[in-house]
Amino acid sequence: MTTRDQSQGGHADNNMKIISWSDYACPFAYIGFKRLLVARPLTSDSSESGEVEWRAYELHPEIPAGGFERPRGKHGFLKALASEDGLTLRASDRVWSSRPALLAAEVARSQGKHAELHERLFAAAWEEGLDLGRSDVLHTLIDDVGLDAATVLTEMAQQRYLDAIVDALEEAMMLGITGTPSYLLSGQVLRGVQEVEALR
Repeated sequence: MTTRDQSQGGHADNNMKIISWSDYACPFAYIGFKRLLVARPLTSDSSESGEVEWRAYELHPEIPAGGFERPRGKHGFLKALASEDGLTLRASDRVWSSRPALLAAEVARSQGKHAELHERLFAAAWEEGLDLGRSDVLHTLIDDVGLDAATVLTEMAQQRYLDAIVDALEEAMMLGITGTPSYLLSGQVLRGVQEVEALR
């Protein structure tokens, strides 16, 4: 999502929780994630810190498991937006399904490691250009944050983790959220990439 739209004015208290919906396959969500880290640095799992609650938003559930070749095109606005934060985006040469990564993150949440894997998955997707739809890639990334990858990959098949993704999406849609990144703060919905000061 490229637009910057704040539904209402006002400033947030630093102690208020931000709920953030994102998808690892969205470069704008990655930029929003990096800005949110600047505004509210992570010190522990989000459920423990109380500052930020990360929620899944699967943008394209229709993408097949194997993905497809990424179309070549110009992304001047995206690159300019990323450069504001000193970021150089590097995408995989394939468009991949984000569902496996979202499921892995939900398993990690149940084991108190969501924040760590959330950050690792975003970095892998947009700093390293990795295909997060591949199980071997996910295996390595899960290992990187100290979880047992074989266990996580097995647990991903359990229905409750898919239910968590669907529930997060339905909640977002009820709030009128149709893309990522999007945020809920003190009853206000902020859509699109926000300035750091707005997130503070």
